Amino acid sequence: MATMRAARHLAVALAAALVVSCGPTQTGTPTGTAAGPISPTATAATSTAAASPGTSLAPEPSTGFAFDAESIIGYYETLGYACSAVQPSTKAVGYSYRSCQLVDAAGRTRVVGVVTNSADDVADAYASVAGTNSETVLDPAVALEPLAAFLGAMLGETQGESVLPWLASHLGDSYMTTTIGDLTVATYTAPPDDHSTLFVEIANRAYLEAPAPSPS
Repeated sequence: MATMRAARHLAVALAAALVVSCGPTQTGTPTGTAAGPISPTATAATSTAAASPGTSLAPEPSTGFAFDAESIIGYYETLGYACSAVQPSTKAVGYSYRSCQLVDAAGRTRVVGVVTNSADDVADAYASVAGTNSETVLDPAVALEPLAAFLGAMLGETQGESVLPWLASHLGDSYMTTTIGDLTVATYTAPPDDHSTLFVEIANRAYLEAPAPSPS
């Protein structure tokens, strides 16, 4: 979970018709080793991702994420994802997370995780698509649709669409980040030379700056 934290202490299902253009400002590679999201052990039936948890929900301007954690988790459960119970974060003191997993019709594993603070506000979210056993290098084109939908589920349709050209340009890169408001968006592989799984992560500043738990 939370590779952006490892590097720094750290919808829009429009992929088929996307025209790649210049995105927001981006930065280079991290100083740390990518760790990748934590995924549950359960799998679920096939499903197709849609654009967002529900356009009728009010945005959450205090966190920068468009929807609350319960709505996001509930949305992915309706798509057939199997979601874990709430667990304490191993990356940031005072934070908790839930992760959800699904194996799609092609046999690829999709994971989504939502990290919340003590007030239950979303502070970090990540998604990944892992190739089948025969896909040692996952084609970014096959991962773009579910990861684009993830952007919409976390940021809302308008903000998700604004990041989508950037994601399409950099999905498959070892590590690249951009910003949207107070949020940092990253796409990466973990470890950097393993391109069988592609990740997207979104985090706010408070989460990125939160101290890590003391070693037990």
